[in-house]
Amino acid sequence: MDRGTLLGLFLGLALLGVAIGLGPNPMIFLHWPSLIVVFGGIIASTLIRFPLDNVSSAMDVASRAFFTRPKNQSALVVELVGLSQRARREGLLALQKNVPEDPFMAQGIQMVIDRVDKDHIRDVLTAEIHATHDRHSLGQEIFRFIAGAAPSFGMVGTLIGMVQLFASIKDPSGLGGAMALSLLSTLWGAIIAYLFALPISGKLELRSKEEAQNKQLILEGILGIATEMHPAQLEEQLNAFLAPTEKVRRHSRQVGRG
Repeated sequence: MDRGTLLGLFLGLALLGVAIGLGPNPMIFLHWPSLIVVFGGIIASTLIRFPLDNVSSAMDVASRAFFTRPKNQSALVVELVGLSQRARREGLLALQKNVPEDPFMAQGIQMVIDRVDKDHIRDVLTAEIHATHDRHSLGQEIFRFIAGAAPSFGMVGTLIGMVQLFASIKDPSGLGGAMALSLLSTLWGAIIAYLFALPISGKLELRSKEEAQNKQLILEGILGIATEMHPAQLEEQLNAFLAPTEKVRRHSRQVGRG
């Protein structure tokens, strides 16, 4: 679980709740006409712009921004070098005894065990990386669209409220509702755009980059195992993906002594 994302969301909602709660009547913010205009408009326009299946997939992908984090790259290097050492000592078939939990890594290791050509392994895994990136990009696009649509429908609610306001000049009893629709529509549109849609889109973009980097690291490790690269050399090659403070050195020293 990404505690930072949940903490930021909770903090944002808490600040809004406190600001609203300090007013004389918090219930006035639950103005159904403005909520219908903004939320209804966002849902309608999103379904018009994107197929329903894509919208459902985007919601599933968005949940990953809150509940999943990519595996630490140092741990991936340790795991890949360990697999390389096992293959060197016991042969490729020994890798079947410890199939990696990561599906992408497991797919690559299985192709290595089956002695699939190195170029074919690269092509298959690269295609998988590109397909994953495309799926994530679609989710980001949907939330960016929502971020743009929310303030727009807030403005639509404001315009509707202004029309009602001018129409109620001769009947002061309708002025309050028209003014509430004008102001609260803009408020809800801004909240949806800047507290939810844009941050989620940005977090999905970050997660997509992290996952792509991890898969590229795994790809290089798989190819190193397939070509029977020395574990120490493989470790040095994979360390190029890591920040200086995260580089793994333990296995190279052990192999060097052996």
